[in-house]
Amino acid sequence: MKTIILLVTAIAISTAGFSQTSGGTNAKATFYSKSFNGRKTATGETYWDHLLTAASNIYKLGTKLLVVNKATGKKVTVTVNDRMAPSLKGRVDLSKSAFQKIASLDKGIVPVKVYVLDENGEPKETDGSL
Repeated sequence: MKTIILLVTAIAISTAGFSQTSGGTNAKATFYSKSFNGRKTATGETYWDHLLTAASNIYKLGTKLLVVNKATGKKVTVTVNDRMAPSLKGRVDLSKSAFQKIASLDKGIVPVKVYVLDENGEPKETDGSL
């Protein structure tokens, strides 16, 4: 009986580890307030909530990200064009339009998986962080 319990525990642990390392980064997605419309971003571009953009304190400016809602599987591709406060680790702020592609605005914050995309729109092996 002990052997079976140990075997089941070992399988559970190895499976959990595999799912966490199968690519992407776990994060939480939020969205910019409408009050940011018309303001300059860190890249010098003007922020507009209808564009598919994001702010991050982890990923380099210009990085393309695939953001996937972990609960629904809905996806959106965004470009990082702004920075956010260093204290907000583990978050990515999406434009309103980008957030609406993966969740209802009344959710406010959703758990996501973030993938860095290469020039062909495929997930990269590296994480694209600073």
